Amino acid sequence: MKKTSIFILIFFCCSFMFSQTTIFGSVSGLAFRKNNVKDSILPTDTLKDRLMNFHLIHDPVTGSFFKKLVVGLNQPSLFIVSNKFGGSEKKIYGKIGSSVISSIGVDDFNDSLRINAAQGVSKILAFTKNDYNHKINPIVFLNKKTDKKLLIPEILVFNNNLSTLDKQKVETYLSIKYGITINDISEKNYVSSGNDIVWDSKKNKNYNFRITGLGRDNLFGLHQKQSQNSEDNHFAVSLGLLKPTNNQNSSILTHGSFMLWGDNNQNLTFKEADLISAHPQRDMKRMWKVQVKNSGLLPIKTHQYLTLIGLLPTDQIKLRIFTNESNYQSDLSTDILGEKLNDSLYVFKDAVWDADQDGIDYFTFNLQNPQTNVLVKLMSTCAELGNGIVKISVPENIFPFTYSLKSISTNQMVINTTSGSSNPILFNNLPPDNYELSIHRQGQPDIIRTFDLEGIINQNIDSQYLWSGTAIELDLNTASYQYTLTSPSGTVTHVAPYLLNGLGNYQLLIKNKLGCEVTKTLSVLSQSEYDALQSTTLFKKITVSPNPSHDGNLTIKVELFTAKPLTVKIFNSLGVLIEQGQYNSASDFTIPMNIPAVVGYYNIKLFIPEEGKGVNFLIN
Repeated sequence: MKKTSIFILIFFCCSFMFSQTTIFGSVSGLAFRKNNVKDSILPTDTLKDRLMNFHLIHDPVTGSFFKKLVVGLNQPSLFIVSNKFGGSEKKIYGKIGSSVISSIGVDDFNDSLRINAAQGVSKILAFTKNDYNHKINPIVFLNKKTDKKLLIPEILVFNNNLSTLDKQKVETYLSIKYGITINDISEKNYVSSGNDIVWDSKKNKNYNFRITGLGRDNLFGLHQKQSQNSEDNHFAVSLGLLKPTNNQNSSILTHGSFMLWGDNNQNLTFKEADLISAHPQRDMKRMWKVQVKNSGLLPIKTHQYLTLIGLLPTDQIKLRIFTNESNYQSDLSTDILGEKLNDSLYVFKDAVWDADQDGIDYFTFNLQNPQTNVLVKLMSTCAELGNGIVKISVPENIFPFTYSLKSISTNQMVINTTSGSSNPILFNNLPPDNYELSIHRQGQPDIIRTFDLEGIINQNIDSQYLWSGTAIELDLNTASYQYTLTSPSGTVTHVAPYLLNGLGNYQLLIKNKLGCEVTKTLSVLSQSEYDALQSTTLFKKITVSPNPSHDGNLTIKVELFTAKPLTVKIFNSLGVLIEQGQYNSASDFTIPMNIPAVVGYYNIKLFIPEEGKGVNFLIN
């Protein structure tokens, strides 16, 4: 009897203890937290396979976790961080109420949440529901660890269905702490415990990839001083010198200070030097945007670490920081020369962020080598370029040489290897296209330059838009062209975002580096006006499948009322042309296409001589 009484007393105390809910980072209702992050490193600890954003992860105990809670877990909210979400093998991690947590998401009697990843990757799973099956006897149960490579550093269970804002706060804390992007394709803001938006997904919509950050939020116990995204082992940012773990970094951020960055989802390769683009240098195709909230007196200053292989010993890499959108469009940057630490690792020290205190910066990396500095210039006038006449001057000291010209869009050779006997090099009657010129010299690397005779006319810009009551943002190729948008009321916009804010005709002026300009009229129409235009269209039916696609394969089907030649162009979310095709006159088209399987939004443009149509496409 005495033993039974002691057991009941212990059970009552445990039940009382676990029934108490707490406030976590200004979010109320925390019923259970499991945190396996170590704050200190012993000589016997190893970092191999155990780091998630520079935090050392404890091994969980060998036994299972079982918590019987008397709090109202009929509306639970679950947050779980793991390095092995996804794949085909379903490994059970545990249960919350009636929901089963596994490596491929959450199973439930009424619904399910799946992680769309072919292989196990680092993810933050957030799951909320109304669980009416376990009102009386709610549980949190976690299996003992059986996979030595599985890391689950943190689990949070709240006893209510959290609001959207509170979920964003918790996900923000976890994302910054572990370097795991929460956005994917959705538009989720990152929000601090003080309700500050430290990453605005709509304003940064073309940069919602690999969102990573530094930040300090004392209510969450967050003090992240160095970060690397779980999807990218090429790039890291640190306050001062990078250390093996975040805890070893002795730098300090002021509470309420954050610096988050995301990229445009392009490759970590350098584009060729361009003769017409607003960004003529050999910048990296990947561009980052930074959002800064600095509550301290001094600016945030960091070191950047970039890992690249295959570069020559003579190559130099620079970090280019653009303090605002206007400077980015004008190609005005602050440059920091990289210090080479080994064959593939560069450090760019003491970058100062948000010097103009507008909360926004852009940055990328630039390649400098002897070929970049060879003075090759475009000599044609705008009128000549419009007529397909291209004159390119070269230094006299590169003779003798040969050259060839290739279409970048089709990857087909336009002019085979030809002797360079005159200066300037002259091309006549070139059709509108994007070209790559290669100048060959015996025993030396090729000199490569690109120029675009098409983009200033054929961009990812529709002529008609349907007004639905919300502003329409244009996706424009600001890396290559400058834009001026004039609204019906006369308001002029020179920098992104370029918004159509109501009905009427807008004038969009497009200009390249040479000053060549074209103006397009964009009409925002009411439903009746839009329907009237649709009634006269020559397009009968347009379908794109699958949409969304997972592998970049798609089939475009077009039916026309009368036979016409068709051109198809696919643009990414930055307004950059990535694929195209031209097809002979017909009334029915079935066109299989493939683009790189890069997650993001795309726009498919369909052109016949009389009109064009646009269709949105998604890869997830």
